[in-house]
Order: sequence, then structure tokens, then C-alpha cells
Amino acid sequence: MTTIRRFCCDDLLRFSHVNLDHLTETFNMSFYMTYLARWPDYFHVAEGPGNRIMGYIMGKVEGQGESWHGHVTAVTVAPEYRRQQLAKKLMHLLEEISDKIYKAFFVDLFVRASNMPAIKMYEKLGYVIYRRVLRYYSGEEDGLDMRKALSRDVEKKSIIPLKRPVTPDELEYD
Repeated sequence: MTTIRRFCCDDLLRFSHVNLDHLTETFNMSFYMTYLARWPDYFHVAEGPGNRIMGYIMGKVEGQGESWHGHVTAVTVAPEYRRQQLAKKLMHLLEEISDKIYKAFFVDLFVRASNMPAIKMYEKLGYVIYRRVLRYYSGEEDGLDMRKALSRDVEKKSIIPLKRPVTPDELEYD
């Protein structure tokens, strides 16, 4: 039985095993605490039997005007719990919060250009590649900015792909 609930302070001491995947970004403790304090609606954990953390999602809401959007900062599932659609459930939760509570126009995320399993999963969830960000990851690997329009973006303007790649310093938000 899996429970999805809000992330809490105690979870900061219990979730490091989920980040062992080489494709998962690991941040310092103050980064996680900032998200927990500023955007608690966007920080959830999937918990299994024995209160074992199976995965989590963290994000935020940012932007102005038609750029007002939800952002997926991290979504990851421990290897032993993959292929159970936990990431999909966590993504849907973040999308619903962005759409219904914050009235965002879209949700975006960044993914390594080499992470084909994640890219395919996001595409199945309705995300499109909006733009390529050159050397986004550690100044070495390109990132893909993927977006999904929400109900407020009736004309789907937010997901019209850019024709050229951008550099990290051209990004409006990080």
C-alpha cells in the first residue's frame, strides 16, 4: 500500500537512499528546507509499508502574467519501486495543484538530454520539448525544458517550441 502525503521535516533524514540514482540531482539540506518552507504544497513523498520512502516530488510556482507556472524541481523514485507509476502519480498531483490552486498556465521541468527513459515518460504524460538549454547540467550536458499546458492556457501558447537553443544565462527562472 502506497501513501502520498506532504513532505515533512523528518523526511529530510530518511530520503537519501532515493537520491542514489546517478541521474537524480542531489541538493544541500538548506535547498530542501527552503522548498519545504516556501512551497509546502509542492513537496510530497510516496511512502510504502514500514514508512519506507519510495519517492518524492518537489517544485514551486513562479513567473508573471502568461509565464505564471508550476515547476518540477525534482521527481524521483527509488530503483526498487520503479515501474509502479509512482512518478506519474506524483506528477499528476503537482499538475493539479498548479492548475486548480495556483491557476498556472503550464508546468515545466528540466531533464538531461541523455535521459531517454525520463523524456519518454514525460512525453507520455503530455509534456513537449519547449527548448534545449545548452550546457545546463554542470556546464557540460544539455538540458531539455519540457512543458505541459494547463487549463488556463486555452490556446496552448506556452508550449509552442522555441526554434533555437538557449544558454543558461538566457533563462528567466531557474
